[in-house]
Amino acid sequence: MKKSSLLLLAAGLTSGGAAFAQSNVTIYGIVDTSIHYLSNANAQGNSNVRMDNGAIANSRIGFKGTEDLGGGLKAMFQLENGFNSDTGAMSNSGVLFNRQSWVGLQGGFGKVRVGRQNTPMFDLLADHFDPLTVGNYASNSWLPVAATLARRSNMLRYDGDFGPVSASVSWGFGETAGSVRTGSQFGSSLRYTAGAFAVGGGYQQTVSGTDSSLKHTSWTLSASYDFGPAKVFGGWINIKDNSGITGSVMAADSDIGTQWTSAGTLAAAANNQRKDNGFFLGSSYKATNALTLTGAFYYDRSKNVAYVAPVGNVGDGKRYALVGWADYALSKRTQLYTTIDYNKAKDAAVYELTNSASGKNSLTTVGVGIRHIF
Repeated sequence: MKKSSLLLLAAGLTSGGAAFAQSNVTIYGIVDTSIHYLSNANAQGNSNVRMDNGAIANSRIGFKGTEDLGGGLKAMFQLENGFNSDTGAMSNSGVLFNRQSWVGLQGGFGKVRVGRQNTPMFDLLADHFDPLTVGNYASNSWLPVAATLARRSNMLRYDGDFGPVSASVSWGFGETAGSVRTGSQFGSSLRYTAGAFAVGGGYQQTVSGTDSSLKHTSWTLSASYDFGPAKVFGGWINIKDNSGITGSVMAADSDIGTQWTSAGTLAAAANNQRKDNGFFLGSSYKATNALTLTGAFYYDRSKNVAYVAPVGNVGDGKRYALVGWADYALSKRTQLYTTIDYNKAKDAAVYELTNSASGKNSLTTVGVGIRHIF
């Protein structure tokens, strides 16, 4: 299209009637970059210092907007791209709006959205109950990401508020000819808030795109209490999975970059009934108007863990992570922070924490960074 045509189109859209006059579009984002130390970064157990994306938040740029349709009804949309601020590359190669890409309607009935979105369980933890709002380093986010799977394409989602109760339900279309269930995902969450106290739970099931008998199923139950300067969090997470998704997420998200296959990742075996039972605890404390201190503890006990040859079935394992985070606000939009985490694994969990060829079963990482929100 010629430039003159584009200008005429833009002029028509901005002056073409009351409906356009009542619409708005916002450009927003986060640029978050850190210097990241890892104590055990390869098969030889060597340490590494590198520049990475943010410790807690992933860098992003997005567009969102609403249009007042009258009668209390609004149209809305959101497009959001995640990128690695240290290199400028997209965090998902080849997917432009990898974080959010949806359109929907909002009214007295709630919100209905279609497209790529966060899963209800992810939003439940990230927005309300996870002490780190689900971190960005693999070493501090492995448990909630393995349970929620973060995002889903081809999703129909409903959100509604009913007094002190907030509910969300979603359906991810499998888009498999001849089978509605194959490749699909059902998600849900429910949250109750009474003053400073909140409790919430979620259920999610993701079905393999190749075999409907292979499923990743997870539950969570969490609570929080806000004392004012301090807020405490706690939650339980349970995963039952024979699709191989849990092991693939925990291993592929490793800060180490495992080397078990020629592709450089540890591939989980399907048709193996794995079970994970974990919990998390944490607290945030507003030490001053500018300084916030956060501590968190994550624990998981895994059973019947298996990976493709030559690893095979490695049995049961345990893993925990201790995380500390200090965030100092230079302004409402710019923060300096430092974070430290210590991960310890035993038995089968060692394969997901680090390349066990190093002979080490622990990992310490330290991050120092700056975040700007616009």
